[in-house]
Parts: sequence; structure tokens; C-alpha cells
Amino acid sequence: MNVINLKFTLRFLWRNKFFTLLNLLGLTLGITASIWLMLYLKNELSYDQYHENADRVYRFSHLIKAPGVEFNTAFSANELSPMLAEEFPEIETYARFSPANTREITFQNETFRERDIFYTDPDATKIFTLDFEEGNVKSALAEPLSVIISKDISQRLFGNGSAINKIIEIDGRNVKVTGVFKNQPENTHFKFQVLISGVAQREFAFQDGVFNSEALWNPDCANYILMKPGFDKAKFLEKFKAFNEKYYMPFGRVVSGEHFLRIQKLADIHYDTVKIEDDFPKGNSNNLVVFTIIGLSILFLACINYINLSTARAGLRAREIGIRKVLGSDSLSLKMALLFESVVQVSVALILSIITAWLLIEYSGFQALLGVSFSFNLFAQPDLIGLILLLVICTGLISGLYPALYLAKIKPVKALKGNWVASRSGNWVRRGLVLFQFVISIGVLTGTLLMKDQLNFLQNKELGYDKDQILVINSQDSLAQTKFKVLKEVFEQNPQIEAVSSSNFLPGTNVGQTVFMVEKDGEMQQQEFKTLQGDANYLETFGMTLKEGRFYRGDETRGNAYFVVNETAARMLGWESAIDKRMGFFHQEEFGRVIGVVNDFNFFSLHNPIEPLVIVFNNQPGSRLIVRFRQGNEEKLIAGIKSIWEETIPNYPLDYSFLNQSLRDQYEADKNQNTLITSMSILCIFVSLIGLSGLSAFNVSQRRKEIGIRKVLGAMTRQIIHIIFSDTLKIIVLAGVISAPISFWVISKWAENFAYQAPVSFFSMVISVVVAILLTLSIVSIIVWFTSRKNPTETLRYE
Repeated sequence: MNVINLKFTLRFLWRNKFFTLLNLLGLTLGITASIWLMLYLKNELSYDQYHENADRVYRFSHLIKAPGVEFNTAFSANELSPMLAEEFPEIETYARFSPANTREITFQNETFRERDIFYTDPDATKIFTLDFEEGNVKSALAEPLSVIISKDISQRLFGNGSAINKIIEIDGRNVKVTGVFKNQPENTHFKFQVLISGVAQREFAFQDGVFNSEALWNPDCANYILMKPGFDKAKFLEKFKAFNEKYYMPFGRVVSGEHFLRIQKLADIHYDTVKIEDDFPKGNSNNLVVFTIIGLSILFLACINYINLSTARAGLRAREIGIRKVLGSDSLSLKMALLFESVVQVSVALILSIITAWLLIEYSGFQALLGVSFSFNLFAQPDLIGLILLLVICTGLISGLYPALYLAKIKPVKALKGNWVASRSGNWVRRGLVLFQFVISIGVLTGTLLMKDQLNFLQNKELGYDKDQILVINSQDSLAQTKFKVLKEVFEQNPQIEAVSSSNFLPGTNVGQTVFMVEKDGEMQQQEFKTLQGDANYLETFGMTLKEGRFYRGDETRGNAYFVVNETAARMLGWESAIDKRMGFFHQEEFGRVIGVVNDFNFFSLHNPIEPLVIVFNNQPGSRLIVRFRQGNEEKLIAGIKSIWEETIPNYPLDYSFLNQSLRDQYEADKNQNTLITSMSILCIFVSLIGLSGLSAFNVSQRRKEIGIRKVLGAMTRQIIHIIFSDTLKIIVLAGVISAPISFWVISKWAENFAYQAPVSFFSMVISVVVAILLTLSIVSIIVWFTSRKNPTETLRYE
């Protein structure tokens, strides 16, 4: 029976090549999108799960509260882990990760910049699983100032030669390379390139042999703890209360503060929803839900195409069904045979989809365009193979079940007489499915356009300072910093350069956080502020403006005598006039005073509102040299700066970037998300158009005699197009009306992630419907045009 069904199926598919091709194309695109999406989701949802001890590794983060102060931090005091290990037997070991002071590696008088350098503990390789290419993973960090490096760093420093026992310089210290590990997988929340054994102890943590509780309130490193098997999180937190009271609260009571410990499992960190200000980049679980819905919608659209084309062609198959029934086929066997057709087509589409997904992932630039990176490892994941097979079976059933039930109902007598006509209910089902297709396609396209409007709004919004024509030169090397005055004087002689400044902090990319004492309600109160540090040229260089008072002149003798705040800070403190208000750092004995109020500007990305800010004077050269230049001939400017730099600091490479590009990078994740959704929306529309092409071609072929008669009676081609297209036009407009509020609601929820939101563009909603109308009209027009070109006698000769 199966052999007979297969013959019937192959014969029918071969006879109807056009419709078979359309079905295969739609199903292949739908299943390909599903396979890619499954691999993407598997990669995203398996963050940090490749570590051998992932189920027992936890990270400590902290919520600190006090009057005027509240912040979540992913960092801990480096004294915390050793103290906990002494008092809690359930801790097996720990590893702290403290950022290096400089982000540079020097080897044989050549300096390389590398940002991901951390000091750590010997058991770091028990916390994070590293695949070593050189060295012994168990002992590589046993000795102080030993260092392990990634394969990328090894090749940059030593080429293809061995790195073991080579001496390199980091942070002004000579360290010995004891291991080289393979580059970390992309799906890890904490990426590092260099690990140095030995976390420096802080002198102020112990005073005269007595532990200083304040040290625990000053986090400086990421803390990861490996717990023993059977660890009970609830019991640990209950026991921690006594530790908290003993070590945290002595200082906590001084500042009327509270401390709360959070324990995060390693695999949960990347998609943790709690906002932590200094955390590593996180994923957005809402995006995964959106991508999954759109991916499944594409597959469902392909199923709808199959259903529509199968039921629409019922009239052509009526005689075949009638003959098979007369020859003894019962209703059940017919249903199974028709369902078998869909399974065969879905199976062929699956093979094509696997090949397409493999080419897309391994040999195209699609992943780089989306900012994602994972391999085609489908056959190494049995769970995914099983899920895809289940998906294919469901696709075959969804695609073939209704057509099988529908076609099996055909009455053999009417079919053989040639007067079988499709029921009105069948037509309504097809119209309903077409409507659903357009609701999805127009909705996704509308959402994509609204997302693009929001991203364009963010990139073009005024920030309150000049982000363009700002060149940032990294000068973390101590020699480069000592040469700052020389460089500044030479740079300022260039007519293309307007201003030069220096700082460790940049608005939009690097902002500090400090607790101050401020005058409020007639007394000095503690208050947390965001902070920037800059010299006397800082304001001019960034084009910021003052609302009140003055900025630093450069003759200030110390950095804690005068302060400049922003409007938000003055407003929060209730200062009608901020000038001469008392202010100082937390431990400052002689308070300074406020000398100026700068107009508010966005010193974070536009995901965040403007917060209270203090600009602190620092006349010492910072790690960044900031150059403001006039527009035009940037290549000549860079060449001149490079020449001056190499002459002044010959052994230190010029490392520069443009501030506006760095600010655009803040929205890279949003841009990638929009690119992915744009790709999916195009795919949605394309799959819908595939089905619409087949349906239109069939409808036109069924009405070819009507078209011939109308041509004989003098109808123009455009009039025929209007008649054929009018029903579809009504469906598209209705789909637009349904999808517009849904798209608006979804994008409104997405835009809540931003403090500043673009006004809703109704033009984007209208343009989506117009695009759908124009594309559909084009398809119908082409098909009608080819049909109407034929001589009417060809279609009417047998009437």
C-alpha cells in the first residue's frame, strides 16, 4: 500500500511541478528558519553550562542601601571570599577576578592593548573550565605572578611559537606565561583573555590588625564560589545573617545602611532580570520569546500555504478521488494517502532545510550581520534532532490533515460527472487563512519599522553635549601620561584642533559612582552621585554648557575644594541656587563648595534617564586624551596626530577611536535585534507571497474562461486585474486594521526599555499595508497579464 501511495504521490507532484515547487520552497524556508532558531536558542539558553562545575558555581552580588544611597553591584570586596571560606564549610573553593590597572601587554618592547585582563586566584580553573593547549591546567596559576593567556593573545604575542615560560610585562610587572587556553565559547557571560595569579590585598581593610568593616562596603572584584555537593542556598542565606551582622553591620550602623546578599547560579547570570549597574552584558529573555514566536509564525505560514493550495486544487483532484473511491478505497485509506503526500513533501523540505541551514551558518555572513556566533552542531545534539523531527511531524500533520479530510469528502458520483463544486465553507476557510497570513506579515513588518524609528530616534537625539568631532586617544601608559602637556601644546597649534582635554571618564561610555556629603535641609547628609573627572578644558572640549556659576579654571589647588553638579543633582537636593553649597567626599574633613551647575546631558545611553552627577576636578593626566576637532579632512588630521605621537612616544602605539562610534556601539544589541526581526519579517512576507502566488495563479487559471469572455466583450487588462484583485484587497486592508494595534502594543512594551521613546509613527503602520498591497497587486497583475495576453479563442474554443 505504501509503495502504491508513494507512486501516486510522486506522479501527482511531478504533474504539478509549479505548485509542488511553491510548497517545497515555502516549507523549506519555514523549516530552515526553525532549525536556525533552535540552534540559536540552544546556544543562548546554554550560557555557561559547558563548565564542568556549572551546577555548583555561584556568584555573589550585593544590594547596598543607606540614606541617599542604593545600588546593586555584581562586584564584591576581595576580602569577602577568604572570610566566608573560613566560616562556611559548604564552600569548596573560590576565585576572585580583579581588573588590571592597565589594559596593555608588553613583549620585546612592543605594546599590545587588551581590555580583558584580570588578577585571580589559583583555583580559577576549577570555577571556569578552560581547555588548555599548553601548560598544566591544575598548576598553571599556583605561583604568584604566573599568567595564563588565550590562544588569540598567544598568537598575537608569539605567533605560532610556544608561549610557555615566556616573560611579558603587565601593569609594570614581569609575569611568566604558564598556560595557553583555547578561546572561550561565545555563550559565556564573563570573557577574559589574560588571568594573572595573585589578587592584591587592600591596606585599609586591616588597621592595626583589626578588620575594617568599611572594606566590605567597597566592592572591587567579581566573586565566584564553588560549593560542595548538596549545597542548600536557603540554609546558607539563613546562616549568612550572623556573618552579615558581625562583619558588614559595624560600618552599616555608622551610615544607617543595610546590606543584602544575592547568590546567583552561574547558568542563571546571563538572563538574570535584576538590574545590576556594573554587571557584564546580559541577554534579554523577552527577545527570545519574540524570536520564537516569529520563527514559528514563518513555519505556520508555510503550512497555511500548503493547506490553501491543496484545498484550492480540490476541483482538479475530484475525478482522481472519485475513481479511487470507485476502485475500493475507503475514506480512511484516502485520508492516509493524502496525508502521506504532505509527509513526503515535508521530508524533502527537511533535507533541503538542513543543507540550507548549514550553508547559512557556516558559509554566509548572516551571523556576523546579526552579531551572533555559533556553529552548525545539530547532529551533536540528540535533543535538538528529536525536537526537529517532532516539529517536522507536526508540520506534516498541520499541513496535510485539513486537506486530507477535505478532499476525502468528495462524492464520487459528482466527481465523475464533472459537476463537483467546492463548498462555500472551504472558500471561507481559505480566506480566513489568507487573512491570518497577512495579519502576521503586516504585523511583523509594522513592528520592524517602528523599532527602526526608535533606534533612529536614539542615534539622532541631542545628548546635551557634542558627540561628533571628538577623538579619544587611549594613553594608559605612564610615559604617555607624563607627555600629556607636551602633546597638548603641540596639538593645540594645529588649526583643525579646537580643544584638548584629559580624563579617566567619558560621558556615555565610562562613568563613576561615589558617595558624597552634601548640604541639604541645613545639615550635611550622605548622598550617592554618578561622577565624571576632568581638567579645566573638559567642559569646552565636549561642548557642554553651564546653567549657573563657573567651571574649573585650572588654578584649583586640590580636587576636593570645588565641585560642579548637574541640574538634576541640584533639583534633587532642593537647591534653588547651588552656588556655595557645601559638599565633599564621604571621609572629607574640610568640606568644599559648589561653584557651578552644568546643564543636564545624557552621560549614559538613552536606555537610562539622566541621574544626579558631579564633575570632579582632576588636573592630573588621565588614561584618555580627548581631542575636539573641526569637521573636514579627518584623514589628514589623524596622520598629523600619528606623526606627532610617534615622535613624542615612539615605543607606544597610537590607539584612538571616535566618540560617536563608541556611543553607537551602545545600541549594537538593539540594532542586531532589529536586523534579526527585519530578516524574519522579510521572510514572513516572502513565504506569504509564495502562497499568494500559487493561489492567485490557480484562481486565474480557474477563471480563464471568464477572462476570455471579458476580453471578447472589450474589457481592458487593468479592469480584469481590478476584478481579480478586489477580494484580496479587502483582506489586506482588514489584516492591516487587525495587526496595527497588536504591533503598536508589542513595540510599546519593547520601547519601555528606553528612557526616551520616539513618537509613534502612524506612517509606518500605513506603509506596511501599502507594501503588502503593492506586492500582492504586482503578483496578481503579472499573472493576469500573462493570462490575458492569450487569444480568447484558446479558452473558449470548446464552449
